[in-house]
Amino acid sequence: MTAERLVVLSGPTASGKSALALALAREFPLEIVNADSLQVYRHFDIGTAKPTVAERGEVPHHLIDVADPDEPYDAGRYVREAERAIGGIRAQGKVPMLVGGTGMYIRALLRGLDPLPSDPRVRAELSRRWVSEGGATLHAELARIDPETSAKVHPSDRQRVLRALEIAVVAGIPPSRARAAWSSAGARHECLFLAIWPDRETLARRIDARTEEMFRRGLAEEVRGLLARGFDRSLKPMMALGYRHAAAHLLDGVPLPETIDAVKRDTRRYAKRQVTWLSSEPNLVHIVPGEAGRDPSEIVRMYLS
Repeated sequence: MTAERLVVLSGPTASGKSALALALAREFPLEIVNADSLQVYRHFDIGTAKPTVAERGEVPHHLIDVADPDEPYDAGRYVREAERAIGGIRAQGKVPMLVGGTGMYIRALLRGLDPLPSDPRVRAELSRRWVSEGGATLHAELARIDPETSAKVHPSDRQRVLRALEIAVVAGIPPSRARAAWSSAGARHECLFLAIWPDRETLARRIDARTEEMFRRGLAEEVRGLLARGFDRSLKPMMALGYRHAAAHLLDGVPLPETIDAVKRDTRRYAKRQVTWLSSEPNLVHIVPGEAGRDPSEIVRMYLS
């Protein structure tokens, strides 16, 4: 077994990544490095399907609960902390396994940080316009420039809307085209890239069931607690799936059944985008639940041997 091996386990939300990761870590000398952009935040537990304390006690997990909700956390910080975790795992003679569905974080680790252009003056002007004209206006502008990118960004996500417009202005091309070149760059880490690949109907049922379970377990109460702690609904993690919906239920009076349906709908859309991203990954090994001859344990055993 070489010291530089790395396993990546991804897939759309609710596909079963955490359960498979735990099963593999029980069988092989693996430690899990989180690649979910929400699980890095403390107090975000139910809506992120975060591994339980017992599971984390059984199998070492890294980069979970490393930031407060109002603390800046981006791909650059993620790569620095993930590289340190990977080095520490390898120093113990074990193999790191990156587990999660945040494509930006996985790609940044595997290929390097987003090299796309920036200009502080452009960003400052866009920030001024956000305040004076409103986020909806700038999101509509992004939709005209790059419908593909605007469809992936919530109109209230100031950071991502402004960054996309900044790229468009400085690079002179739609950000989706600029990012495509980065996404196809060569890998910095040799890895076995596994992706759980359920069929669409199965995934939709799993998303619906998990959404209902999250609300039964108290997602709305979790968000109520976050708001009571003083974490504003406009914070980056509070804008995430489930959390922004629960905040609208609590603060704007959106009925709970309507809220749950909206989470299901938006989660299915997000899963579709994740599948699109994964489809572009080279050398991807698909793990289709129930498919004979693609046992993940055998694939990992061959890779580590």
